[in-house]
This record gives sequence, structure tokens and C-alpha cells, in this order.
Amino acid sequence: MKLIKALVFHKRIWPKANSFRYSCNYISIKFPFEEKEKSRFFGLNKFNIFSVYEKDYANGHSNLLNWCAEVINDKKQDCKINNIELITMPRVLGYAFNPVSFIFCNKDEKHICTILKVNNTFSEDHYYIKFVNHELRKSEQNYYIEKLFHVSPFLPREGYYKIRFDNQDDFIRFDIDYFDNNEKNILVTSINGEKLKIKNSLWVLNNFFSSSFLIFRVILLIHFQATKLFFKKVRFYKKPKQNINRIT
Repeated sequence: MKLIKALVFHKRIWPKANSFRYSCNYISIKFPFEEKEKSRFFGLNKFNIFSVYEKDYANGHSNLLNWCAEVINDKKQDCKINNIELITMPRVLGYAFNPVSFIFCNKDEKHICTILKVNNTFSEDHYYIKFVNHELRKSEQNYYIEKLFHVSPFLPREGYYKIRFDNQDDFIRFDIDYFDNNEKNILVTSINGEKLKIKNSLWVLNNFFSSSFLIFRVILLIHFQATKLFFKKVRFYKKPKQNINRIT
């Protein structure tokens, strides 16, 4: 288990320019989870100062690894996995809001696919699954996915994402750019940070106050930036009914 002190960057290019960056704390946790990685102040599937509940990332199921294996097998029956890495913002005193979480699915040391779980502020979510392009390094991938989920009232649901990531043992970088149906680059985003080994329980506690502040700061920034876009008269899109298929 590792802590990631990440820097998040957003830049809207069109039709009105707007950009901001902020810091947030992510956690990298691998499954099967090793008991030796436990911390006094971290709870897996139970309440603590910091906690991660597998059901939050497994469409309500209690075992994230098993759920990922079933979903992947449904998509490609010849693909098997036996370990995953989840990168997400942990709950702090039971609360969290994750605009996007990343699940890296592997067979031993071989990366098989990536699952992005995206949330919006309407308590909706969507899972995007992308299998590895074997022509690239296993830790570094570039790909496109169709945008099928409403995340912002200032973006249409249509279009596509260009995604690039580099996931190493000691750092993570994830770039997600949004293009509309006319192939115009509307939005540029990135998340990157160093993966730090959790030293001891006291070290976890020392990061509690910054983590709790940063989580609430994310929510405030989302609404603050939305207010700025409103006054810049960026087009407002009414939320459509969510697609029935939430795993694509």
C-alpha cells in the first residue's frame, strides 16, 4: 500500500479558456491484499480514519478482484487475471468523492487491461474497460474510448477521450483529453504523483488532516469552476438519462 501525493490539472481550451490545478492524496492498494500492509488507521471494508471499501469499485460486489476477473472474462474469455492495483482517493472518516479511480488488472506481472471508474456529482457512475495494446510497454499505454457518461453540465455526453498513462512502481501519470464529435480538443486533464511507501501508522495519521482538507477542496473546486464557466456563458447541457449499460 502506497500514498500518492498527486497534482491534478484541468484546462478547458474551447469555447472559453479556463484552467486550474490542485493537490490531492490518492492511495495505491494491491489485491490480493497482504495483511502486513495493514495500518492502525487504515480500514479495508470497515470504518477507520482512512478506508477503502471494495464494493465502491466493484459495482456493489464485496470482492473487487473477483468482480474484475468476471467482468474481464465476460469481455474476453481468453483473458485471466490474478492481481489488481487500485488507485483512488480513500474515504476520510467515511467520506470520499472520486471523480475517477483507476484499476490496473494483471496476470502475474503482465498487464491485461485498465478499468476506469468515473463518478459524477449526481451519484452516478460508469466503468470504462480497455485492454492492453501489446505493441506498447505494459506500463505505458495510449488509447481512445467513446464518451458515454455525463460528467459535467458544461460538456456534452457525446465525443471521445484520448488517454495516456504511465504506471510505475514509484510514480503514476494519467492524461485524459476530451474531444467532441468534430474532433476538436475541448479539455485537457492530467493526474500525476510519486508513490510513497507508507512508513508506519503515525505517518498515516500525520497525513489525515491534509487528506481531509484536500477531499473537501476537490468538491469546492468543482462547484467554483462550474460557477466561473457559468459566468463565462459556456453552453449548459441538461443531464441526460444515464445509459443502461454502465460497463463498456
